[in-house]
Amino acid sequence: MFASVAFVAIPAAAQVQDAKPAADQSATTDGASGLAEIVVTAEKRSVNLQDVPLAISAYTSDARQLAGITTLQDVANFTPGLSYSASNDRVFIRGIGRQTNTNGSDPGVSTYTDGIYDASTSSIAASDFFIDRIEVLRGPQGTLYGRNSIGGAINAISKRPTEALEADLRGTVGNYGLYTLEAAVSGELTTGLRSRLAGAFSDQSRGYFKNDAGGISEGGRGKRRYLELQLEADLGPDVTAWVKLFTGRTDLNPRNLNRIGGYDFAPYPTGSITPGSAFGYLLPGVVALNPNPQPPGATNIRHFSTVTTQRERMRDNFGVTGDIKWTLPTFDVHLLGGYQHYRIENSYALDDTGVVSYPFPVTPGSLCDLFLPGCTALTVYPASQLNLHNKKSFGSGELNLTSNTGGPFQWVAGVYYYQETLSQESHFNAPDQLQLRAPTALTGLPAPLNPLGDFVYAASTLTTKSIAAFGQVDYRISDTLRITGGLRYTHDKKSGAEAFRIICLGCDPSVSPDQLGSYTPALDLTPTQISYLPAPGVTSPVTIDPATGIARRGLASSWDAVTGTVAVEWQPTQDQLAFLRYSRGYKSGGFNAGGISALPQTGAEHIDAFEAGYKQTIGKRLRFNLAGFYYDYQGLQVPLTVSQPGGAQLTQFFNLASSKSYGVEVELAWQPANPLHLSFNYGFGQSRIDDGCCFVDGQDPLAVQPGAQPSGPAANGQQPQSVVGARLSDTPRHKVALNAMYSIAFEPGTFSLSGNYVWRSAAYSNIFNRTYNRMPSWDQVDLRAIWSGRDDRYRIIAYVKNVFNSAGYDSALGNLLASSPTLAVAQSYSFTPPRTYGIQLEYRFR
Repeated sequence: MFASVAFVAIPAAAQVQDAKPAADQSATTDGASGLAEIVVTAEKRSVNLQDVPLAISAYTSDARQLAGITTLQDVANFTPGLSYSASNDRVFIRGIGRQTNTNGSDPGVSTYTDGIYDASTSSIAASDFFIDRIEVLRGPQGTLYGRNSIGGAINAISKRPTEALEADLRGTVGNYGLYTLEAAVSGELTTGLRSRLAGAFSDQSRGYFKNDAGGISEGGRGKRRYLELQLEADLGPDVTAWVKLFTGRTDLNPRNLNRIGGYDFAPYPTGSITPGSAFGYLLPGVVALNPNPQPPGATNIRHFSTVTTQRERMRDNFGVTGDIKWTLPTFDVHLLGGYQHYRIENSYALDDTGVVSYPFPVTPGSLCDLFLPGCTALTVYPASQLNLHNKKSFGSGELNLTSNTGGPFQWVAGVYYYQETLSQESHFNAPDQLQLRAPTALTGLPAPLNPLGDFVYAASTLTTKSIAAFGQVDYRISDTLRITGGLRYTHDKKSGAEAFRIICLGCDPSVSPDQLGSYTPALDLTPTQISYLPAPGVTSPVTIDPATGIARRGLASSWDAVTGTVAVEWQPTQDQLAFLRYSRGYKSGGFNAGGISALPQTGAEHIDAFEAGYKQTIGKRLRFNLAGFYYDYQGLQVPLTVSQPGGAQLTQFFNLASSKSYGVEVELAWQPANPLHLSFNYGFGQSRIDDGCCFVDGQDPLAVQPGAQPSGPAANGQQPQSVVGARLSDTPRHKVALNAMYSIAFEPGTFSLSGNYVWRSAAYSNIFNRTYNRMPSWDQVDLRAIWSGRDDRYRIIAYVKNVFNSAGYDSALGNLLASSPTLAVAQSYSFTPPRTYGIQLEYRFR
């Protein structure tokens, strides 16, 4: 019934297309037996999972609800080869993904909602109340999915309108002050016209992390609102049209990253161009909301200390998606398109102490001490933050034709267009340090005013256009042997402009606070920190606006590629399938826009992927799928920290010539008895950089940390290193996920117990495989108790996630301590949520 139907999708882990009503798709726990037959649409046509020569996974809405797969991190835990960093909003499949969120870069795993591409993961991570299923295609999808699917593709499919009038109401309450309310009504408005209206409100009043400096708690805290309207119409016996309009807004206080290692007590920490905050702890006269000179996270990973507050706000969010399907005698015509725009404002705390202010000590005998009348110690206000503003609009359209006749020859062909405009502004500022608002030019004259107090301003506006044409054919040579071939041509173009300004307070020894005290100027370093040289992708010379002091230049470039697939499959029996597949993948080149650096452009990425698989169903109770892969990866786009002459650290892109990876993935579903369902998923992945020299590690610029590989001559006080032999980032060698569910049917309903265990081995957040970039191994246990009423009218779920309150690691970051005589590196981690628990009640009106 309600419980068992959904659960079958967990052990099956397939990309589901609902071919029948849910109650007909699976074995129930009250007498029926056998695993469900699952229909997939991985190749844009409905085919049984076991007949598709692909490594694919998916999760229905009921499966997610019953197993507690509520977030994209949960999906990653259950999917072999899939990793997700919530702190960075980045997805990786088999080591391929997004390395940075900077404007001008693209993800390596393409994400779609109802077939519409979106570089963000927010849509595919939506509640199962709105998403009917999430589909994961592992490996390059260079033919049917195209740009930026070099690692794979994830598609979320919305729940659609129903013919019968029905309503659904769901409420959840949990610890940390969580409550959510979700509601939907669906049905036929008139003959041939159906609709679905749905909305949600969520509020979590307390965060997972406590601020020992007295500010609000952060992490998971905040409010979310969402509303959608769908219309589906039969325009004729063979034509169906569907459209979805949606809007939403968020007011959040996110936090994942927390400092575990010690503070940097240097007057100017590594990469800083304004005085540091922890330095104040060493001085008399310091004003601090938290007087502890050690990070709270060193003793409790859920405690932090900062004067500023992290915030995320989404506004002006509106989108529309639609498609038209027309069935002709020999082929189907499918036209789909969509558009969305939104504005997101983020504020991130850059300081992690409770210091509000302190007097920077003046050296006896200095200019301030002897010659400058009225000179006093400079009062430092170290609280700093990054205010990031993104304004984005994007849309796409696709027309595909798919054969629908029987016979040995099948085909699909189509054309695709995508356009995106993203404006991104990064304001690194210390709002209370008034000197930054009235900087001085290097000539000694007043520089243009800096009203927001930015010490670094980086901005860009880029428009991306992509066009593609694709086709794939399948030919069945015999009853047991089929071959597949497909090609896609993609052309990408990016154009726009970038802007930059940098201002330091006392970072130059000639104007340091210990010499000039309260006369210390804020120097506009912009003319000396930017590149004026021609470079690939640069379309106009640098200009500096005399009114604002902001430097600007134009950027534009284009890339294209032919990608494709060749596969052969052998199906000796109805229950067995073996396949070999070669795929060529491609990801567009891009820009590190916003820094006016010497090398703003990066080349495209390419991959040659070889995959072998075997699928078998034994009777009706056991399903076994095995996949192995080998990748030859060329041109990996890596963002690395580059230290500027003035001391600031900026990010530049580099292409790694070559890396290799291979792995094995196992998915097992077993129903040993009617009430009991078991699943086991395992992924092994190994990667190695074959050609990577020579780069500077921003956390170890002298290459003195254990494991460093100095290579080449030192320059500008920095020692480049080789990364040959290093593993790719976010690629754990081992991942295990287990699920067990036992259901007992009673006359009033069904009671089920569900348990999950996930384990992930250690991984690195950076191509410099050092201890300070290492995420330790971690595991987690989740439990759920479900009561489903008869006829599926209502459901009550009690849940506990992360039962043992384990520390789960989302990313790792090192912080070079300039105050350390041994150049030690302090550790920061992003953590998955702690133990959470609650009760959910859902009622369906029919």
